[in-house]
Amino acid sequence: MATPFRLKRSSVTGKRPALSDVQIGELAFNFYDGHLFAERDTGGVGIGTTVALLTPWKENFGGGSITYVGVVTANTYHGNQVIGTPAGGFKSGAFTINNSDHTKDSINELNFILGKLVPDSPDTFDGLTFTLTGTAGVGRLCQGFTPTNNTGGSAPSAGTQYTRNTDSTITSNYITDVGPGDAGTVTGFVNAVGVGTTALSVGVNDGTYDAIQIANNEDASNSVRNTGITSQFYEVYDVRFINAAAPNGYNKAFFTHGSATTNDTFWYEDPSTVGSPVISFSGVTEPSSPSYSYSSGIPHYTQASANNFTYVLTVTNASGDMYTQNTFVSQDNNTGTAFANSGNKSYTDFASGSNPPAQNYGVGSGVTTLVTNTFRDIHSTITSNHFTRYDASTPYGSHNNQRISYSTPLNIMGTTAQPTQIDESHITNFGNDDGVRVKAGSAADNPSATFVSWTGGSSGAIDVYEAAVRGGVLRHDQTNYSTGYLPVGPNYSSGRSGAQYYQVLLEREFTSSFNIVVTGSYGGCWVCMPNNSAWNTSLSGTNGWANMFTAYRGSGVPTTAEPGCATGSVMTGSSGTFTCTFGTESTSNAGSPFRILIRWRLDAGDSITAMSYTT
Repeated sequence: MATPFRLKRSSVTGKRPALSDVQIGELAFNFYDGHLFAERDTGGVGIGTTVALLTPWKENFGGGSITYVGVVTANTYHGNQVIGTPAGGFKSGAFTINNSDHTKDSINELNFILGKLVPDSPDTFDGLTFTLTGTAGVGRLCQGFTPTNNTGGSAPSAGTQYTRNTDSTITSNYITDVGPGDAGTVTGFVNAVGVGTTALSVGVNDGTYDAIQIANNEDASNSVRNTGITSQFYEVYDVRFINAAAPNGYNKAFFTHGSATTNDTFWYEDPSTVGSPVISFSGVTEPSSPSYSYSSGIPHYTQASANNFTYVLTVTNASGDMYTQNTFVSQDNNTGTAFANSGNKSYTDFASGSNPPAQNYGVGSGVTTLVTNTFRDIHSTITSNHFTRYDASTPYGSHNNQRISYSTPLNIMGTTAQPTQIDESHITNFGNDDGVRVKAGSAADNPSATFVSWTGGSSGAIDVYEAAVRGGVLRHDQTNYSTGYLPVGPNYSSGRSGAQYYQVLLEREFTSSFNIVVTGSYGGCWVCMPNNSAWNTSLSGTNGWANMFTAYRGSGVPTTAEPGCATGSVMTGSSGTFTCTFGTESTSNAGSPFRILIRWRLDAGDSITAMSYTT
């Protein structure tokens, strides 16, 4: 038969029945505490049998409240749990609490306040940009072919500049200090293909995962991107691509981390096998109908277009799949010594050229352009480096500092007068007046003074005792210009071994002294006032010529016995600034025209590169 139900009781506070006091099916009731007990057999065979308290609460007197003893466990709680009053009463704080408030509301308010104290989380890499490293620079796509497009998006266009890569792998710079560094999955993509992925967790996740690399996975308080984050709240990390496979053609790469996605980075993987560009030149074509200016009977080129020199410039390997820029042949910040800068050359300057150029333009067979060279506005004889240097540059290399070889000396006389050089028609810096060359008259140091007009400004040989001005330089000249020089000129190689002279006529009133500034070497220098009778009388023994190689006597005017007219330093045949004095005489004493003659002697090997006269 079933065990009959029995009720056992006690009135002793805290009294709890032992296992021996009750059987299965019996109840034990403590009347003092209001607790009910029963035997509980968890295993059904006496194992784990215990006496369980069926009423683990105590109703307070009056029934207004219930007190639980021990820990209460529940899956959910519905209702409003009153906070009550803590021991010692409520303390002041972030918000006001009283004993009738509900715990769930207070917790919610507390969470709101704590949320204001929690630092902002670090930036994700959403929308951030990264760049590729170790690439082959940049290039623009040529036209005339269809590049492979691996991106799945818009195709690349000719003429547009892209990062260029050639080794079939890419590595990028790190995107630094992004989060979250302790959760989520980071994946790197080349085009639509994931090339590396890893799931982040709390702690350090540094490492290489296929073709992506995580580094500096650390507490966000160390972030440089987002400074001031309190430690132990968040983690940050760095990420990059490393040696990710890159197919030929147009590509893109990007990262994802949860919903965050970086900007796309694009590049062109260039499969071209084109070599560096190579510059070469044809021979120089000289002008067929030149025009000349003459100095000392010697023809000189001017800047006239009839005097232009030309040659053909050829470039091989001018492009591959890519090019650098339209102007791919540029002058090397350099003018030739004879010719002005001939200008940069773009693809459209070359035969059948276009912008953008065609793919593999000039590969196998070079492309050509005509280079026209105009003389510079100078007075000079050029013997080397006549023409501009050129550089050619493409994504595949460069060929720099190339100048056509040409060694023929060229005599040049520009249209602009050169005051400090030797110019037979314009000897300036003497007040507002120009001086001119006049004939020397004879092969003597002190001949009769003459101011016969100079005829060496036209074609024809000059007298054997006349020094020559060629290319802005006054020189003792024994050169054969009929061979080895351009333009072809007279033969001055014979009968000219003796002293040669150069005579200058100045006209200036109220002049009793002046300075002679000279650069070069010479054998003598004399000064005369041919219209001043007192002067010529005092120097009758030298035909009115005073000597700049001798010091002035100190009073009066120079004399035949003391012909020196140099005050201060005397000339010695070298460069310097020297003062000529007329003593007590002046050009004004002679009456108009107020002439001054300066006579220079040049011996074999002498030359003067600059000369001027100043008051």
